[in-house]
Amino acid sequence: MKKLAFIGLDNAGKTSIITAITKRFGFEEEVMNLIPTRRIDRDTFSFLGLEFQRLDFGGQEIYRNDYLQHPDKYFTGTDLIFYVIDAQDYDRYIESIDYLDQVLIFFKEVQENPPIAILFHKFDPQLVQEREINQKILTLKQALTKYSREFDIFFFETTIYDIKTIMDSFSSGLSLLFDKMEMVSHLFAEISKNYNAILISLFDARGITIGEYYRPHLHINEKLKIYDLYVEAQKRIIEENRNIYEFSDRFDNGARFSGVVEVLTFGNLPFYLLFIIEEDEADLEETINILDKIESAKPQMENIILQIIQ
Repeated sequence: MKKLAFIGLDNAGKTSIITAITKRFGFEEEVMNLIPTRRIDRDTFSFLGLEFQRLDFGGQEIYRNDYLQHPDKYFTGTDLIFYVIDAQDYDRYIESIDYLDQVLIFFKEVQENPPIAILFHKFDPQLVQEREINQKILTLKQALTKYSREFDIFFFETTIYDIKTIMDSFSSGLSLLFDKMEMVSHLFAEISKNYNAILISLFDARGITIGEYYRPHLHINEKLKIYDLYVEAQKRIIEENRNIYEFSDRFDNGARFSGVVEVLTFGNLPFYLLFIIEEDEADLEETINILDKIESAKPQMENIILQIIQ
């Protein structure tokens, strides 16, 4: 069983992130009523045939002191760390770095080097364009790169107001534990050349992404539009128990696009393939033909997924 640790100061948002990952839809009210985690909350889940234990370490000082006094009891055997920092709480940045430093001292001493996904959480949509918080996060990232000598370290900005930021960070973290997962994204990049794809994504029933391709240099407004449709497509096909879901929409510049989500089953596990292409309004039949050709890529995907599971 793989061990995932969510660590950070109290009120950083660790439990909110886990709740959003677990629920994905309709979690907002539950998040607002969360109480501080006492000691450690544990749950388990399966992904690509492996069992995972997810530990939510309460961040109150009394618990942090206990973890640090008995680190072998709590941290030994950790395969992946999600370290959560409240991006809006500037006054506790130093305290947060200090806690991370103390945690990693233990891993250095026992010569364990789990990858670390650092989540700058509460990076809410209205803050994306704010210069002050972006500069502070950049400065903090630069300070945290000191750990990169001993650990693989990755940075993400997350918010409960954009579920995809949370699922992307979680999926990316999990991908570090599967040597062959990047093969799926590479395959999608190759497929995109033939179909002029805007997005190709493969995810499981929990919304965890196995592989993904986005057309390079998408305008931010186009990407946000695709994000919203991505989440809506996941919601519709899973909640309505569909085998296929098709849709069409238009960007702000008037360009139309079509998409389809289809259920694929590999090794008795359900997966969902999402494919979005730009429509040829002068030849809609060609658009339909391209969507139909998705079928031809299935054997390749099935082979790769089975390699990852095995």
